[in-house]
Amino acid sequence: MEKQRNQRFIKSGRRFLVILAALFCSTASFAQNITLEQIRQLRFIPDEGQNLYTKTDLKFTVTIPNVRASQVQVLAATQEHDITFRTIRKSEDYKQNGTTIEVWYNFAKEGSYTPSPLPMMIQNRRRSISFEPVTVTVDPSTMNPRIVLAFEDGIKIYSDDLLGNSPVLKIPTGKKIKLTVNLQYATQLTQFNWDLPKDSIFTCIDEYEFTENRYRERVYSHTLIPVASFEWTGLIPGLQKIPTFRLNAIGYNGARIELKMPGFLIEFTESTDSEESANEEDIFSAAFFQEEEQADSFGATLLTKEECQTLADYYTKEHNEFLLYPKARRNRINYEESCGLIVSPNPIFPSVLFYIAIIIILASIVFMIIAIRNKHKIRTLAFIILLVIGIAILIYCAVRKNERYGICTGCKIYSIPQANAESVSEVSGGSRVRILEHTGKWYYIEVGETGGWCNTGDICIIK
Repeated sequence: MEKQRNQRFIKSGRRFLVILAALFCSTASFAQNITLEQIRQLRFIPDEGQNLYTKTDLKFTVTIPNVRASQVQVLAATQEHDITFRTIRKSEDYKQNGTTIEVWYNFAKEGSYTPSPLPMMIQNRRRSISFEPVTVTVDPSTMNPRIVLAFEDGIKIYSDDLLGNSPVLKIPTGKKIKLTVNLQYATQLTQFNWDLPKDSIFTCIDEYEFTENRYRERVYSHTLIPVASFEWTGLIPGLQKIPTFRLNAIGYNGARIELKMPGFLIEFTESTDSEESANEEDIFSAAFFQEEEQADSFGATLLTKEECQTLADYYTKEHNEFLLYPKARRNRINYEESCGLIVSPNPIFPSVLFYIAIIIILASIVFMIIAIRNKHKIRTLAFIILLVIGIAILIYCAVRKNERYGICTGCKIYSIPQANAESVSEVSGGSRVRILEHTGKWYYIEVGETGGWCNTGDICIIK
């Protein structure tokens, strides 16, 4: 009896030791300590998907593994005067068996920042976790449109910069300067022109898509939108002002703003004798060549009245052509390209759709009558639907066909139909305009977003 009691006691003791060992192992596994080296590798990183803008609460996140939220206590940290602490939150991360800490900061100015490490108590030990560097910019939706002049060597000049007295560049005479006019924080460009500088060769070498009065999707960004590229060659040493560029643009808020580039200075320096002797022929040959290119450029925007009338005739044929519509459109595009004009991406409403609508209506009526006689209800219904569609297309075509367009020979447009009225804008020769009203000897025309009155003699009608 005593022997059996001892055996039961030994078995109970073994079971107790096994349970105790299991509890010890499980407790040890949950009570892992995070090392100092692991903490040094941790970083607060900005949360993905948020816009890093000034005066906006930005979230930074870090996950501390193998530590419970009750074992973490965040201490106060001093930051730069441009960084304002907003709030903090910690939570359990069951996926990584750790604690996630989220902290929000607000940045007053744009620039690159690295916030000071955040001190905290982790498992009763004082530690600190650093931040990843972050670049903060101004919210582009709050910015007004501006001109950005970019030179080929990377220098950029902004129209809203303070005007300085020192030259922004020093260039030897005879050397070509390549620069690009860009627009920033805008959705549409409605007008663009510039002044020609003296004692130099100044040529527009390229105009980009944005000059076509095309509306851009309203996506707020800091991206520069190229408008036109130029080449500038100074012939006489001395200080010269950068040519005045004038742009009318529509900002993100829908307001139309007139922009003008301030008179920044460029210093043309005397080139060496060897350079002058080597480049003298090239400079003057380039002068004659670029003068010819410049004449072509003016010809592209200032066509003669006869050329404008010819272009209007091409548009008229394209507008009224039926079977040979693709050929008429191709001829009009070829003529525009030969004149150096930017080919319009939106052609005038073609009459071919009007004729197609009539054919659809006539065909649907004939087949509907046949289907009714043969007592095909489904076919009859299908042709009735086709007839309704054809009538809708015909009505739409009739409305669009009555729109009036013309080719401007180059003129000023006014706020009211009077010659002594205030000039609103200028329209270059060869521009296609929409005619909205007609009063006496005056047309009210629309070019892009700009509208005004002009004399009927300045418009070649597209019939």
